[in-house]
Amino acid sequence: MDDVVLAKENITDNIVFISGLTRSGKALLCPILSSFNNTEKVSVNFFLEQIPFLNSLEKISDETATYLLKAGMNLMVYDNAIGRNANFRPDDYTSIWKYRNPMDYVRRLFQPDGDCVINELNDNKKLFPMMVHNGLWHANIWFQAFPLLKIIHMQRCPSEIVYSWMGKDYGDDFFSSSRSSTPTYVYEGKLVPYYAHGWEEQYLACAGVDRIILMINKIRNYHQDSYDKLDSNYKERILFVRHKSMLTETEKNLLRISGFIGVKPSDDTARALMQERCPRVINVEEKQSKINEIRQKASLGTYKLLMDMIEQFETTDLAI
Repeated sequence: MDDVVLAKENITDNIVFISGLTRSGKALLCPILSSFNNTEKVSVNFFLEQIPFLNSLEKISDETATYLLKAGMNLMVYDNAIGRNANFRPDDYTSIWKYRNPMDYVRRLFQPDGDCVINELNDNKKLFPMMVHNGLWHANIWFQAFPLLKIIHMQRCPSEIVYSWMGKDYGDDFFSSSRSSTPTYVYEGKLVPYYAHGWEEQYLACAGVDRIILMINKIRNYHQDSYDKLDSNYKERILFVRHKSMLTETEKNLLRISGFIGVKPSDDTARALMQERCPRVINVEEKQSKINEIRQKASLGTYKLLMDMIEQFETTDLAI
């Protein structure tokens, strides 16, 4: 069957990802972005994300990965257009109640399906926003599947991400739980997340906040390495937004995002900003308190690594 060449056309090319590390501020931007004109509500698909994760482990070929990504995205876009799998949970970031016009999704439940839906998608050309984890790390395979894709990559101070991961117990046995969607594999009888590929022994030799700091450092480096290897035309399709700047300089970032995606905020954007408390004042003392708590729980070596990451984040403009 080597002569079989997989092929799939995309239903839409008008896709934007809200990307970043876990707990980097993606959920902050999701309802704001979906309040823009001619934009669908934000979607997420943890199963679809498995494809680039496994592709990075060379468990899925590029050809198969791009085909599956296209097929999966087509299903998502179509199902979204007919109201199938609509999320009615009030507080979820993909909920219809986070959308500027939730009744639009209710009405779709009673409208015809089929080719007329595809025709309407082609006519309206609505922007389809989707939240993904570590999209920059896997940007190459995403761009192979969707060459016109745009990515908004959220950047957040490493200390804030470390502290948030501590609260989720990501440094212990979280990734072995049935609730985790992160790919795992067995190394020397232990279950490890795909983040640990290539440094498994170091991963297993530590735990708690030390393991968290090492994972975040590795993922940030993967992001930078992936970005450096991208063609220049793909780099132009990535916008970096700092979480702190989005909070404190909201209007400036709205203009940047609007220009990047080619869609303007709507009258409902003000409401979304109010719900997300943008703009807001950053509590400097609270941030230092978090760093102090990290210091109490981290070894000297990993704490120094965190301090190096913070300095790099605050003094340079790297793609992490």
